[in-house]
Amino acid sequence: MKKILLALTACLTLVGVTALNAGDNAACSKSASPCSNKDRVTSIRWIESVQHELDADDCYVVLVGKITKKYKDETYFFTDGTGTIQLDSEIDLPVGKNIVVRGRIDQAFLSIGKLEVEVSSWRYVK
Repeated sequence: MKKILLALTACLTLVGVTALNAGDNAACSKSASPCSNKDRVTSIRWIESVQHELDADDCYVVLVGKITKKYKDETYFFTDGTGTIQLDSEIDLPVGKNIVVRGRIDQAFLSIGKLEVEVSSWRYVK
């Protein structure tokens, strides 16, 4: 069983690296996503709509909204009016303030875990 899981992981990694090297991101090209442009604002609704497409994993996104709740050390819940998503951030984020968050989509591997965005930076809305 471990050998099968390792082989599957290696294949998925190889496919992902090949797609990134070719600059082809099928999930992103289908729906004019922010993957092709790191500065385009994305909605949580769009992230949720592509959550089962392997090519959407690791796409960079920009979200505008506010943190509704902090859970433990690095987990936050974020809303933008189209839905709520979990953020994973090593950076402290302000709860209740309008902010812009930049990060990348982190999908659940084999449906284990949660869909979340790993935050790389944030700023207050101007």
